[in-house]
Amino acid sequence: MRKTVLMPVEKVLCDAHIARDGSEVEATDTLTLGRHSWDLCLEHNVIFGRYLCDALGAPSEGETAEPEPVSVPVTEPAPAPVAEPSPVVAECDEPDVSEEASEPEPVRSVMIAGEVPGYDWDTAREAVRNLGYEVVGRADESTVLLILGEGGDRNATKLRDAAERGIPCMDVREPGRFKSAVRAGELSGGDPLPEPAKVDRSGMSDRERNKVIRAWARENGWPKLPAQGRVPMNVRHAYELAHREPVQGKAAAA
Repeated sequence: MRKTVLMPVEKVLCDAHIARDGSEVEATDTLTLGRHSWDLCLEHNVIFGRYLCDALGAPSEGETAEPEPVSVPVTEPAPAPVAEPSPVVAECDEPDVSEEASEPEPVRSVMIAGEVPGYDWDTAREAVRNLGYEVVGRADESTVLLILGEGGDRNATKLRDAAERGIPCMDVREPGRFKSAVRAGELSGGDPLPEPAKVDRSGMSDRERNKVIRAWARENGWPKLPAQGRVPMNVRHAYELAHREPVQGKAAAA
C-alpha cells in the first residue's frame, strides 16, 4: 500500500534577486566576508566575483596583467606640467599684495549737535555730506569734528563723546559761519567745547514733550508743522517763552 507523505523542503534563495526586485531565484553558492554572508545564484556569484577581483586588483581566471598602462602615463606628463606652474604662482601672488595695499581709507565722519542757523535738519547734513564727510549720531574712530549749533549744549551725549575722544568743536551758532565754511569747502574746529546744559523735562519724555509742542504750535501760528521729524528750534523756543510768561508774571507780582 502506498502512502503519500508531505515533507517540508528548505529552499535557499538568492539575496541579490530579493534585494533588487523581490524575485525568488534559488541560490547555488554562499559568499562570506568576515562576519557577513550572502546566498547568491550563479549569475550574481560571477558578477560579485568579478567586482571583488577588480576592487582588489587581482586578475580573473585566464587573464594576465597588461604592462601597457604602466609605460604610457609615465613618459608623457613629465616635460609639460613642470615648466608651466611656476609663472602662474608668481603672477597670482603679486596682485594679492597690491590689492591689500590699495584698500580705501575709511570716510571721515562729523557729529552735528543742535540746529544750524539758516539751515533745516536735512539741508545741513546734506551740505556736510557734499564735502565728503559722513554724519554720525555717536562718535567713533572716523569722527574728526563736532559741529555745535543752537541748542547743541543740550546734547550731553555728543558733548561727552567729543570731550572723551578729544574731537575738535566748530561753533556755528553765529549766523553765516557754517555757510562760509561750506562755500570754502573746509570744516575746521578749535572752538571751546561748552558744558552740557541741564534741561528740566517736567517729568515728560522727549516723545511726549514733542507731541505737546506740536499740538500747541498748530494752534499758535504753525498749522503746517509736520507730524514727524525734529521740531524746529524756533518753535520750541516760542513754546518755552509762552509757558514761562505766566510764571514770570506771578513772580513779579509777588
